[in-house]
Amino acid sequence: MKNVAITLSFILGALLSGAGFGKSIAQFEMDLYDSERERPIKLNIWYAAKADCQSVLKCVDSNTESPNVVVMSHGAMGSVRSMNWIAYPLAARGYVVIGVNHFGESWVYGQENINPAAALKLWERPKDISVALNQLAKQSPFDKALNLSDVLAVGFSSGGSTVLSLAGAKYQYDLARKHCEKHAKIDLSCRYTQERHLPDLPREAYGSFKDKRITRVIALDPAAGHITKAESLKIMDSKVLVFGLKNGDFLPIEHHAAFYQQNIPHSKLETLNGQEGHFVFQDSCQLKINVHGIPLCEDKAGVNRKLAQKKSVNTVLEFLKNS
Repeated sequence: MKNVAITLSFILGALLSGAGFGKSIAQFEMDLYDSERERPIKLNIWYAAKADCQSVLKCVDSNTESPNVVVMSHGAMGSVRSMNWIAYPLAARGYVVIGVNHFGESWVYGQENINPAAALKLWERPKDISVALNQLAKQSPFDKALNLSDVLAVGFSSGGSTVLSLAGAKYQYDLARKHCEKHAKIDLSCRYTQERHLPDLPREAYGSFKDKRITRVIALDPAAGHITKAESLKIMDSKVLVFGLKNGDFLPIEHHAAFYQQNIPHSKLETLNGQEGHFVFQDSCQLKINVHGIPLCEDKAGVNRKLAQKKSVNTVLEFLKNS
């Protein structure tokens, strides 16, 4: 695989064992390049590492010849580096977790490459993930081939929409106009689908991004429900778990999380019924940053972010057990 650079940063097993993982979890970064789109793709990868590995390749602590894979997609203008809370426990249970950072949005490419308009280019996101899977199928950085025929996809916010599109959801951007005329004050997703952006969208923006390798999906407070065709959801065959927020501060549940679940067969909605906000699905942090007026790191009174994430992980593991 050309143009691939790997930076390995091991996280000591002794450190993680205290957090209840029980295995040495390693994480490394991997740089891919999509020559067709002339687009870089930076990955963060988590996995349970075999302690006595002497190989140049990464040795997976797994009893199977082909470890199962999770792909992850972050929210608008974010990074999968803020999704450790779910990546670590999945890796501890034998998954190779592949987080995809989307160029133009993610700060991991450098501030000079951030373009707020990229947040509307939702069609680029599923392509990033499919290209990453294609390249990893050709050359794995691990001592074992990865099982890429039965992939779990996890996404937050715009990333939730991304993983749903990989399962067959299609966009219809002009739906935003009618929706946002009524709900713009409470639905902050309307900030990303302003009418002035819509006329310039290419034909591919309305296409299908279904990847048959994606068999299960977990969407964490997913965005873009207001521009998703309900008809495309009704024929999805992946098993889907959607998380929504009863008192969310960013995406009204009835127009996004619940909308997806109500239209997708074989799906389940897990609702957080407290005062949890949108960014409860991001790692705990101390930054004084607001996103459209919503604090990124500060939760409402009475909300314990780590506890909410722990409960959500348990729900995810139960879903995987039964699907």
